[in-house]
Amino acid sequence: MKVIVVSGAHSNVGKTHLARALRDLLPGAVRIKIGHHERKPGGDGYYYHIGTGFPTIAAGHSNERFLIIESNHILKDITPECTIYLPAENPKPSAEIAVKKADIIRGEPVPASRISILAKRLECDETVIRKIVELSGALEG
Repeated sequence: MKVIVVSGAHSNVGKTHLARALRDLLPGAVRIKIGHHERKPGGDGYYYHIGTGFPTIAAGHSNERFLIIESNHILKDITPECTIYLPAENPKPSAEIAVKKADIIRGEPVPASRISILAKRLECDETVIRKIVELSGALEG
């Protein structure tokens, strides 16, 4: 299984919207949110509380090709195949690790060399990675 983490400066920066778009783009993907609140009714993904270990999450989705995880905190425990960061003003403390691990940052260029590396890590065609870059709001080049 390949893991893509969608992280962000704080709530309401578009993590869920992007995670859903990635889930729809990638065959065999599931969307997972890790949070500290109760799950909202009518959710269309899986929800785990902060502190749930990655082995527990992975075991529950072992047949999936991609895990699209919305979280900053999970980055303390794992280095995913791809980390996407959605910036905004006044980032919360947990965003610091996300920025450091980010492969793709909304509004910033993603060089061709990184697209190639991500394609290998995620075992996807580079056109798929370019679409991920586009959906993330990053710039190619």
